[in-house]
Amino acid sequence: MKKRRKGKKEKSETLNPNSLLKIYKRFGSHYKKYGRVLAVAYACLFVGIGLSVLSPWPLKLILDHVILKAPLPAEVDFLSPLFSLDAKLLLLVLSLSILAMAILEAIFSYINKYWISSTGDRINADIRERLFAHIQRLSLSFHGTSRAGNLIYLLTSDVKEMKTILIDFPQDFVNRIVTFGSYLFLMLALDWRLGLIGLGTVPPMFLLTRYFSRRMKNAIRKRRKKEGDIASLVVENVTSMALVQAYGKEEEEKARFSKENEESQEASLQALRLHRMYSRLSETVVTLGTAGVLYVGGRLALGEAILPGTLVLFVAYLKDILGSFEKFSGLFIELAKAGVSGERLLEVLENEMITEDAPDAVAAPPFRGRIEFRNVNFAYQQGHEVLKNLSFVVEPGETVALVGHSGAGKSTLVSLLMRFYDPQAGQIFVDGQDIRRFTLKSYRDQIMILLQEAMLFRQSVRDNLSFGKDGATDEEIVEAAEMAEAHEFISEMPDGYDTLVAEGGKNLSGGQKQRLNIARAFMRNAPILILDEPATGLDARAEAKINIAIHRLTRDKVAFIIAHKLATVAGADKILMLEHGRLVGFGEHPQLMRDCAPYREIYDLQFAWQKVMRPIEAAASDDNGHSGVAQPVESSDE
Repeated sequence: MKKRRKGKKEKSETLNPNSLLKIYKRFGSHYKKYGRVLAVAYACLFVGIGLSVLSPWPLKLILDHVILKAPLPAEVDFLSPLFSLDAKLLLLVLSLSILAMAILEAIFSYINKYWISSTGDRINADIRERLFAHIQRLSLSFHGTSRAGNLIYLLTSDVKEMKTILIDFPQDFVNRIVTFGSYLFLMLALDWRLGLIGLGTVPPMFLLTRYFSRRMKNAIRKRRKKEGDIASLVVENVTSMALVQAYGKEEEEKARFSKENEESQEASLQALRLHRMYSRLSETVVTLGTAGVLYVGGRLALGEAILPGTLVLFVAYLKDILGSFEKFSGLFIELAKAGVSGERLLEVLENEMITEDAPDAVAAPPFRGRIEFRNVNFAYQQGHEVLKNLSFVVEPGETVALVGHSGAGKSTLVSLLMRFYDPQAGQIFVDGQDIRRFTLKSYRDQIMILLQEAMLFRQSVRDNLSFGKDGATDEEIVEAAEMAEAHEFISEMPDGYDTLVAEGGKNLSGGQKQRLNIARAFMRNAPILILDEPATGLDARAEAKINIAIHRLTRDKVAFIIAHKLATVAGADKILMLEHGRLVGFGEHPQLMRDCAPYREIYDLQFAWQKVMRPIEAAASDDNGHSGVAQPVESSDE
């Protein structure tokens, strides 16, 4: 296993070619799947460019050689018989050619844009799936430091921008370059003086683009960061709505959202101001170039140095070439904006905080369940060890209660056992084999985990239960539900096992959710079980049902129970006491009461508190039942 994290490089202030090449290298493999479609799209693009270049020529021919009767140049003298036709007929032919070229250009443009756009959408979907799969593989260290809203924004808005980088920019770049080169060649061939005047607009357009692209990229990066912050704030607020309303903090949360929203809006306005300013300045440069060509070309036409049709052709070409250059410049503005998203995606995809299979990893055999921690040390951050030289052995079939104050390392211990992380030093063995020797999937397939909060998906009850076992049959699902004391309430639901579980299980009680969670664990039926007091916070009846189900579940399995209440340890074979990441006691309850002072201290504190609270709770119950406070009375009408 390797867990690596590349250092973050300082972001460039400009559109960095190396960064762009890195994006293309990382995502370029997505082209291969759509190679034929892209080839057809680009073929249509080139045909469309050719038709666009030819489209002004019928107008020049009509003006110079039909209306003014000027002789054809020697290079095209072979067309003279055509122009000897009746002027009206020739005018009709040339006019129809304009219409024919426009129709053909529209057809080829439609085919090009449809295939290009649809391919871009498909590539975006592929990248989103790839990113989602990578995020699922990232370790809990990454997820512990990442905001959920930012990841959601990456998977939605940032992924959309990849179409600009991978599809729109390459096509538009090729389109503008070929169009620009074709027009420039024809302009210089027709009259080099007017061609040079047109070229005079290129340097100022280049400088404008370079100046604004740098500032646009910084503004867009700031805007995207703020939008990610807003998404995180919304997720945080919505998932904690009950707490917000219970504490009456609606106005404070609204003010916090307004502040973030205003900062995001200001960043968006800054980007918009820069974009509008660039557009107006580039239009001014285009207008100056067109005016210069008209003036010089008009004088040349008056002096009969060029034909009037040539001037018309020049103005048409110049309008297209400068418009193309303006759009060409705008491409880099859009690329700078999309490049920010590409860099954000690369940061996640290049994040290698991944628990990986060793090169020689093998599939795990069926486990008996003997677990050994040998001199294990672990730290989330270098220099801050959470577990220190931890060593113990658990035999097959034993239930071990993990006890200790908050932060003692109980959750970290089970995270290492699940291989969410790997220790920096020491080894963990199952049945005498280092767990890093096994492939992750085959290893985790033999572990069940039940948390305090039951995690359910917005799927049917059947799908939630079969999540624990691929290809589960209906009989297996029902049997697991019966073992978990869940079949009765499932059968009473509107659609039984096909009832849709609401997001977060909001249409179920806490006990019902936990029993579905346990039924899912029965489906898995793995030899190693991890429990984080799944009955915590439930009423006595629900807790009793949960405890019955857990007793069945732990039978003949090695089980680790994270104990927050010492009453939980009653059914444990051994108790493992942690303090500040060190093992300070391991054995049965009488042994720890005798030899482990920290365990004895926790025991005395919890049971002393229960002795204090019991008469208070009894008195409160007595007051509620017999005090002079008016009690609710059933209406005789009901």
